[in-house]
Amino acid sequence: MKVVIFAVSTMLAMSPVALSQQNEAEESFTQSSQFLKQQVKSSNSVGRAIRTVLARYPENTPELVRIALDTYPEKYREIVSAAVSSQPSYVDDIIELALERKVAPATELVTLAINAEPSYAEYATQAACKFSPEEFNEIVRTAVNMEPDSADQIAKTLARSYPNKTMDVLVTTIQEVPLVGKYVVDALLALFPEDSTESESMIIISVEQLAKHPEALERLVELAEQRGIEQNLIGDSAERGGLTAAQAQVYIDMYYN
Repeated sequence: MKVVIFAVSTMLAMSPVALSQQNEAEESFTQSSQFLKQQVKSSNSVGRAIRTVLARYPENTPELVRIALDTYPEKYREIVSAAVSSQPSYVDDIIELALERKVAPATELVTLAINAEPSYAEYATQAACKFSPEEFNEIVRTAVNMEPDSADQIAKTLARSYPNKTMDVLVTTIQEVPLVGKYVVDALLALFPEDSTESESMIIISVEQLAKHPEALERLVELAEQRGIEQNLIGDSAERGGLTAAQAQVYIDMYYN
């Protein structure tokens, strides 16, 4: 009884304009929900229905994805995949809506989004990190493994958005995909002045992480010499990465006189 009285008193307290707007919103939601259900019934697939509807009404992507997730939460894989492949520019909204409804962990949603549209990997990763910051490293790890060819762009986008996590992005990325480590380092170094402490730290840490990868290590030692980093710091870092002093010295001698 108290709930009913509260609801009535709340409605009475609302202005006619507010009530009208609320009624319009509810009516719009109901119509959109019914429309989506009809599309699902006719196509016998949530995924196909989503693609059809979003192709007709791309500007309504967030609303339609929200309705789809609320109506068919168990079909979230189809919904997210179809929505991202149809309207990748809305990947931020799609991932946010799915995370708000807790239909799946952020790492799974990133996997679905990247599979659906690999060229938007960096944006899908950025969105997942934005709305699930507590899973930051796991999301980065998942994304760069899913799309290693885009690892440098993923890392650069995240470093721009989360400059205080640049080192986390660097280490996580090159640990997961060391074969593209030198490209990741180059991409991140481009964000900092050559003589900055961040630039120096990045190179020294990368030497340790990529010590067992000759091509990447050679590039790092070259960068270190160009930026005036003391060779003993590079040698020590390479040894922490698993090289002997003699092995580390071979690389140092290539570029340091």
